[in-house]
Amino acid sequence: MGLLQNQTRWPVPMEEVLRELLRIKSVNLRTQKVDSASHGFTCLGISTSIPELDIHSDEIFIWHARAGILPITKSEIIRFGIDAPAGFNLILSEREVQSDCYSVETLDFKILGPDDISLWVGKAILSGDLIAAAKSDDSEDPEITERHGNENPIDRMLVLKPSIEVKSWSSQRGMEGFSSTPILLSARLWVVSGHLQGPKGERETGEWTILEDPWSKTVTLLNDIHNLQQAPVLRTIEPQDFNWLSSDRVDEELAKVIEERRRGNSGGGSISGTVRSMLLEKWPLDSERAKINNRKILIPGWVIHLETEKILHGRNGRLYDY
Repeated sequence: MGLLQNQTRWPVPMEEVLRELLRIKSVNLRTQKVDSASHGFTCLGISTSIPELDIHSDEIFIWHARAGILPITKSEIIRFGIDAPAGFNLILSEREVQSDCYSVETLDFKILGPDDISLWVGKAILSGDLIAAAKSDDSEDPEITERHGNENPIDRMLVLKPSIEVKSWSSQRGMEGFSSTPILLSARLWVVSGHLQGPKGERETGEWTILEDPWSKTVTLLNDIHNLQQAPVLRTIEPQDFNWLSSDRVDEELAKVIEERRRGNSGGGSISGTVRSMLLEKWPLDSERAKINNRKILIPGWVIHLETEKILHGRNGRLYDY
């Protein structure tokens, strides 16, 4: 797993991000200085295969073109081809690419523009191969409010791991051939500290983490809280306001999720001896004394580019209107 963070400077240069991604995704990657490189192109390494991009060759020379004001032109590609080593050349360009560049036939190459690179990096982040973190504002003094407080911005924004993968999801439904763009979906994480109340006045201390998913309109206990990742820098989609829990429903809905039903321990006398009660006893949350905090959390997803664009939920695999 790669880490797209840098302790001494920000942001991490895209060249370093691509090197890390290639280290994970390519086969037999080796670094080697290439003297015949054209100006504006940096060799990131040589590989024999990049399966995710469906590129296979005896030697794949991988190049990076840094961001710039002007786009890459056809004449620039032709000049690059004169200096480039024999073999297949993959160009990863942060600069826009003019459409006629792809028609150059004097060079065995493939070029990925900024949108292609963003999509590739975004998919790697959502799959967990790369971890990216947004820049933190050290000047902020986060306020943690209790009892239906606003967002509790502890640490950096977190994202749940996806439960589906776009390719397998689409193939299972016979929907191959569409393009997709990784995004993040807003949700809310509730943390409740309090006591369960037993039928005989018992009190049991506990803390519960609950996911409010406004897309599926569900409120559920979150058991994989320790598997959260730092959120990548991707476009975040907000749900419609009425999909969130209203303030007058929060206590009730959270209490429903937390309440437990336990088999009773009481026994009764009978001819054959003591018989344990088979009835389930309620252990509700003491809502009046509970402390409730909430913070924003993100759910991975994709915009699916069909005849009309849809949002694919990365946890439940359902489509929602965009």
